[in-house]
Amino acid sequence: MLALFGASDASFALDVYVSVDGNAEADGSIAHPYGSLHDAVQAVRTLRTAGNTEPVVITLRVGRHQVNETLVLGIADAAQTSSNAAFEQYGAGDEIGPAYLTFAAYPGEHPVVSGGVPVTGWTRLESPPADLPATAVGKVWVTDMPSDMDRFYTLYDNYGRLNRARNSGFAYTKPGSARTLHFPQGALRNWSNVEDVEIQARPGRAWVINMLPLASVDEVDQVATTSVSATYPMGPLAPYLHKPGDSVVWVENIIDALDEPGEWVVNTQTRKIYLWPSDPAPDGSPRGILAPTTTELIRVEGVIDYQGPTDTPVRGIAFSGLTFSHADRWAWKNDEGRVGWGMQHDWDMFDRPTALLRFRGAEDCRVTDCTFINSGGSGLRMDLHAQRNRVVDSEFAHLGEAGILLAGYGPGTKDANHHNDIINNHIHHFSEITWHSPGLWAWQSGHNRMVHNELHHSGYAAVLITTRVEPDRSLNGEGGRTVRRHEIAAEDEKRTRGGYESWKIRERYNHARHNLLEHNEISHAVELLSDGNGIYVSGTGTGNIVRYNYLHDNLAHSLPAAIRCDDDQHETLIYGNVLYNNAGFSAAIASKGVNDIINNFIVAPAVVPRSGYISFEWAPVAGSKAHRNIILSHPDGGSAYSERLRSGQTSGGPKLVSTDMDSNLYYHPTNPHWIDDHLIKMRAVGKEDASLFGDPLFTDPGNGDFTFRPGSPAVVLGIESLDVSKMGRTSKDSVDHQ
Repeated sequence: MLALFGASDASFALDVYVSVDGNAEADGSIAHPYGSLHDAVQAVRTLRTAGNTEPVVITLRVGRHQVNETLVLGIADAAQTSSNAAFEQYGAGDEIGPAYLTFAAYPGEHPVVSGGVPVTGWTRLESPPADLPATAVGKVWVTDMPSDMDRFYTLYDNYGRLNRARNSGFAYTKPGSARTLHFPQGALRNWSNVEDVEIQARPGRAWVINMLPLASVDEVDQVATTSVSATYPMGPLAPYLHKPGDSVVWVENIIDALDEPGEWVVNTQTRKIYLWPSDPAPDGSPRGILAPTTTELIRVEGVIDYQGPTDTPVRGIAFSGLTFSHADRWAWKNDEGRVGWGMQHDWDMFDRPTALLRFRGAEDCRVTDCTFINSGGSGLRMDLHAQRNRVVDSEFAHLGEAGILLAGYGPGTKDANHHNDIINNHIHHFSEITWHSPGLWAWQSGHNRMVHNELHHSGYAAVLITTRVEPDRSLNGEGGRTVRRHEIAAEDEKRTRGGYESWKIRERYNHARHNLLEHNEISHAVELLSDGNGIYVSGTGTGNIVRYNYLHDNLAHSLPAAIRCDDDQHETLIYGNVLYNNAGFSAAIASKGVNDIINNFIVAPAVVPRSGYISFEWAPVAGSKAHRNIILSHPDGGSAYSERLRSGQTSGGPKLVSTDMDSNLYYHPTNPHWIDDHLIKMRAVGKEDASLFGDPLFTDPGNGDFTFRPGSPAVVLGIESLDVSKMGRTSKDSVDHQ
């Protein structure tokens, strides 16, 4: 250490090297690197204790850097000064100087930070259990669980996450409860290791799926109990969202379903792992198999004063060029610590270790050019206090849960998660285990700049900006235990959702406000569940801007809308978005509240929407603006707008005549009178006077060119031309200077 650092020059950063080939004689030099991240961090801490405060770069050489438990970086590892600059309106602001501590890849190399331990000692299964499918006999290999592991939920080989054995599923035979389900004859058995068996269940609602461990199975009465509660009672889904009789429950981790290459089962009673390898060694045995040791690899954690108003964050830690992989899914095991702690519909859990990299009380931290891939949980989350952090030019792929989650404190007056940058990231093929997990979610997090990201292939929604927890929520209700009841004014404690005026009073507790979601590209959303959207804003604060996004090829049959402002959402601006070849009930935009819809292009809808191309729903929408939008009808027509009531509602719903609607352009390819009835109705009350019917004369929408050709009536109406080439990911240089 003295040889390396003893006479440092304050003009340059200090370098510490880590290699998977490091040894006991290491000193952190490039010639004698440390053998683990832990050793390198301990060396830097020794340096700090000796008084050195210069920036340090821990450089990882190529290879898999195994992390057997979470590496926690705290106050002692961080800069002791903070930025005094005022917050900008959106995002983290300018970067100031180098990070205090950086974890970086060696130039030209691709090191992997991994939570997996090798699983070895495989032998061919010579005496297969009677339940093993005939197609798997002679192809399955077996070994013992690693000696220091009790349970794991994912497994990996050299190509990624392997599929746990899973059957073809079944439908409920009748409604059950949150802990009981009724199954067809033979669908479940009282396995000897029933506590190892999980069911993946859609519990009676279209927008959620749960992974639930079994507690018991009564084969005679055909009822099973789970050891943890589902989000909702387990029963049939509404037929308009799901075909009756189709599977809504699947059984995992049973030898009965081990019938394809790449599938595996673990029995914790016998401590055996069974695997049909999909990438076998020359002798047919599994190779490169890893079992995860932890659900999070690295946590950057400050001092959290949960009940109090002020935290002490970690500052100035950066990650550059690294790959994070092979963490486990944070499994639901019992109701303690879970029920009441779910964020909207239990789409994720509040303040839990569910991601490969986690900031929990962090400021001025950076993630640049990193890859988060092949893991059971999420990629990255920023919990509680998170400010001026940046996630830039990174990839999030093949994750069991979410891509990026920003989750502040629950409803109350403590607003500590805001002004972060999420820029130019590629987020795709996430939600592969828990299908409802989003690509990007700001829950109780505001003033963030989320721009130039590309999101595609999700099980449910691509982007969420939400709170959806009212002060009167019961402790065991969704998010009920996140409410900061000691900060809620007495007169607001029983205030429920009740329209725009009630929302204005409660808005100060809902901190996902003034987010800028701009220049993103979103496609192939909601591929596994129902009732999801490309962009979803619901039950949160004011001033969110959804602007200049390109949403295309979102073709789920039950998509409510490509962009949706759902329950109790107001004062959101939806501006300048291009919606092309989308399906769904509305195919474009839905709004349950007072929100503005301006200068959006709705082009080539894939279906005739039953709720209109723009749908105003359930709540009064007086004063909502609908200006300078272009709606190109499906060849079979459909309504331009709807005034949709909820089931059983007879009054108090939305009225088009109460909106501020004008200067819109409508076109049907064969019916010049398609919009006549709507214009007559609205002009009778002084609305839509300037609006027109006519071909907008897009240059080449099929190839993504939505500029106007000469003579377009859109120009007369003052409609801004939109360029989708500027939406989605772009070059690093252009993004850095936005």
